[in-house]
Amino acid sequence: MARTITEIKEGIAADFMRNEAAASAYGFTPGDSFTERFSKASVEGVLFYVAACAVWVLECLFDAHTADVDSRIDEILPHRPKWYRDKALRFMKGKVLLPDSDEYDTSAMSEEEMAAARVVKHAVAVESRETSVLTVKVAGESDGRRTPLDEGTARQLAAYFAEIKDAGVRIDVVNKEADPFSCEVDIYYDAMLAPETVKTDCEAAIKSYIENLPFNGEYTNMALVDTLQGVEGVKVVEFVGASTTDGAAINARYVPDAGYFRVDTLTLNLKVYNNG
Repeated sequence: MARTITEIKEGIAADFMRNEAAASAYGFTPGDSFTERFSKASVEGVLFYVAACAVWVLECLFDAHTADVDSRIDEILPHRPKWYRDKALRFMKGKVLLPDSDEYDTSAMSEEEMAAARVVKHAVAVESRETSVLTVKVAGESDGRRTPLDEGTARQLAAYFAEIKDAGVRIDVVNKEADPFSCEVDIYYDAMLAPETVKTDCEAAIKSYIENLPFNGEYTNMALVDTLQGVEGVKVVEFVGASTTDGAAINARYVPDAGYFRVDTLTLNLKVYNNG
């Protein structure tokens, strides 16, 4: 990015003031301040300003050239999955793309209007080597919770991807309700605490872990056990099992099909922990 004229001039002046030959010719000590030794109207000050302007124009030209080259490369090279993820987040509900472009005309929109139109709040793109399909998982938000997009918006998003995707790329947009999460755990707790309190705290810990997983993040039984072991009063955690859609068992780890979970049934069996 091009520096400002002031930044460039200050750099030139600083180099000049550090130069021993210049210091000897002008009679100043190397490292002195330029503004303390020379006025703004001095010949040196004017020359440095003119040189700074020329350098600034050159840097701006380099920036424009770099942007043009980047744009041409983007047009030639096939895009990586992250590009599709970023484009999903930049999708605008109820808006049309500029002709022959993957961008919107936002010149007449306020920041608030653009934020309101960008209804996709979570997205991830994953490429399958077996099927040669790019899966794009998306979700919106309501009251701070992840939710699927409505049918009309989902159709617009599918049309948007059909317009901007690279030729030959097959895209599967996944927009669905959260995968249900259920588990059963035996909790051995400190007898000095009320079982109701321990159970409530354990349920809250599980919900926090499940609902705060990164979008399309991996759930693990081990992490769930670790979470419960951090609850006050919990002595031993014995994991019984976990399941998701249609009661399918979760073996060790699982990435939700929708990209996120909702807590369904939590079965916590509270047992008093006896020393010895």
